[in-house]
Amino acid sequence: MELITSRANDNVKLYRRLSSSRRARSDKRLFPLEGIRIISDAYHEKAEIERLFLSESFVSRNKEISEEISASAKKAYLVSDDTARYMSSTEETQGILALCRMKEDRDISQIVHHGGIYVMLSGLQDPGNMGTIIRTADAVGIGGIICCGCCDIYNPKTLRAAMGSIMRIPFGICSREEAFECFAENGIRTYASVIDSDAVSVSECAFGGGAAVLIGNEGSGLSEDDVMRCDERITIRMHGSIDSLNAAMAAGIIMWEMSKRHTAG
Repeated sequence: MELITSRANDNVKLYRRLSSSRRARSDKRLFPLEGIRIISDAYHEKAEIERLFLSESFVSRNKEISEEISASAKKAYLVSDDTARYMSSTEETQGILALCRMKEDRDISQIVHHGGIYVMLSGLQDPGNMGTIIRTADAVGIGGIICCGCCDIYNPKTLRAAMGSIMRIPFGICSREEAFECFAENGIRTYASVIDSDAVSVSECAFGGGAAVLIGNEGSGLSEDDVMRCDERITIRMHGSIDSLNAAMAAGIIMWEMSKRHTAG
């Protein structure tokens, strides 16, 4: 492997640019990954690893896995420990970083099918919340994630929080209009998650047949238009003085209930 020791190296500069710029990721159709677990997931899920960067200390500690993953990458580079730290977006890098090719954009008609269960994220802006929701959706068996006006799904913080689930769960990016049209065409009943004592408790909702739950912006929730378009409003009943939950936590509770009832039905 070619040894990189300079921060001015073009590959290093590209990795840094893709780590910080949504536009650069979109233009290059590449996204950065960091850490042994998530890059191993990418390898096992047969993601296209365009460039792999291994620090000298990582290779010395992990010779077998270094050789295995390097063989699958189009290009592999050995980088000095100092360069790896410079490239890293974490406080303590493990010394393994990669640039992966984005999947081809999927039309949501390829994701949404009659009888399936889905989550539509509308205006979600926190990458950590998005990653946690993706990981939870993968864990409970949600059929796909639909993103409308959200933060970048390939943001490094999203990818770290998703912990490899981005490689497995189907996702699509579209307008709200396209999402609602696709749900209607496939007989998917839509549920607006709201903070409203008049809404149906999520623990009492049947979620029969196909279902899609809408999760809104962290601060303002779902727009009035989103709520009005949905077939039903649902809420999480809370106790004491708590009147709201973190978006990812609320989504996790709702997805669990939806998955449980859908399986039972």
